[in-house]
Amino acid sequence: MNYRRNNNRTNRMINKSSILAFMLTLVLVFFVVLPFVTKANSRAEGIRENFFYMKILNNTMPLVEATVFNEEDIGESRLSLKDSVFEFFNINIKDPISLIKREMAYIGLDSETEGHGENKVNIIFNPFKLNDNAVSMEEENKLNLPNKTVTVQDPNLKKTLNKSKPEVLIYHTHTTESFRPGPKDNLDLTKSIAAVGDELKRELEENYGISVVHDKTIHDATAYTQSYQRSGVTLDKHLKQYGDFKLIIDLHRDAVDNKNAVTTKMNGEDVAKIMFVMAKKSPNYKNNLSLVNNLINTSNKLYPGFSRGIYYYNNGTSYFHQNKNKNVVLIEVGAHTNTLDEAKNSAKYIARIIAEQLNGKK
Repeated sequence: MNYRRNNNRTNRMINKSSILAFMLTLVLVFFVVLPFVTKANSRAEGIRENFFYMKILNNTMPLVEATVFNEEDIGESRLSLKDSVFEFFNINIKDPISLIKREMAYIGLDSETEGHGENKVNIIFNPFKLNDNAVSMEEENKLNLPNKTVTVQDPNLKKTLNKSKPEVLIYHTHTTESFRPGPKDNLDLTKSIAAVGDELKRELEENYGISVVHDKTIHDATAYTQSYQRSGVTLDKHLKQYGDFKLIIDLHRDAVDNKNAVTTKMNGEDVAKIMFVMAKKSPNYKNNLSLVNNLINTSNKLYPGFSRGIYYYNNGTSYFHQNKNKNVVLIEVGAHTNTLDEAKNSAKYIARIIAEQLNGKK
């Protein structure tokens, strides 16, 4: 009897301890961690805060499952609770060598991503020297890349411009995606991926006579997880109005921390590389893939190293609208680590590749 009484007393103490630990966890999460994370986030990153709160709830209260978002919302969000916590402390767990680089200034590390998921790291011993010239962002953005001399335009590809029948549609699911300097997302469309779209439109029309519709509707500012749903409405509107296009481009920029991996040098200027994104289970996958492969082959022939190839998803988000038309492609121009000028430099090379596809001899 005494044993049972002592055992019950012990169980009650354990239960009280568990409840106390649970309450302390909630206090820590909601009043200490979250406020700091929220303050650290930019405006665009704040769009994803709801997912952060949801993950916190699901981890701290297993009996409560937050179901505020539908499956498509979850697919659109790349937020990782673990990554968010490490990011708060400025730790990149995907690049452990960076920790050594931070602690041992004598070691210069140059890591380059080749293909998808293959990391090649070169360790070079360089004495750390700090002269009177302060290290600025401009110096940081300068890359020691081998220069390639290439031919940009081909006058033989130019035809008479016919504005009444547009051949190319450019739109942006993530219209506010931006470049350095400045925030990762920007409502000023002269500083976002939309500016790259403007430059691409100008190159296609002026140098190749290819008529372009460039839609700069903002789809991602107020409801990031509904970006593809909203851009789908925009695409449907133009398909209804014009019937079809020879090429439909959803123009984005990537999020890659290693600038070397997304930058090349041609004709003496740094240029943001391009990458295609595809949904393998789209009903139009074979047709879309054939088009993308033609563009990549042309790019590799004219501008070796300019294309980063294809990044594959199974379904993606709404198939990236590749189910809506056989001529839809999603192109990533550089990343947030590139400057806007480097991204705009890409436009003339992309335009030449497109002109070869649309105006070249079949």
